[in-house]
Amino acid sequence: MNDPTADYFHSLAEHGRYPLLRATSGTIRFDLGGNGHAEHWRVTIDRGHIDVSRGAEHADCVVHVAKTLFDGMVTGRVNTMAAVLRGQIDVEGELHLIVMLQRLFPGRPPLPEPATRRHPK
Repeated sequence: MNDPTADYFHSLAEHGRYPLLRATSGTIRFDLGGNGHAEHWRVTIDRGHIDVSRGAEHADCVVHVAKTLFDGMVTGRVNTMAAVLRGQIDVEGELHLIVMLQRLFPGRPPLPEPATRRHPK
């Protein structure tokens, strides 16, 4: 079964260095809830270099969000900041870290092309 969240975090770690984050350092822990359990992912940013691990250790920024919503964020179906403003995401600590990491989320997927309409002759 495909897991967009795991795929996203694994791709972050594989890429390793992101020039877009070269002025950013800190740790972000994602507490993803749902189905009676929680997943914990920890992202460490060190001047653009990203390391990803699993665990609930202390972090500079902690993000509490439903796993299904986070899946939507990492696939581009959900805008992160809009979800924060709607109260769907709870962020503790250094908010600027999630704002910076959001830059690495994919953009909104393209809309399907509208079906062509047949006009009567």
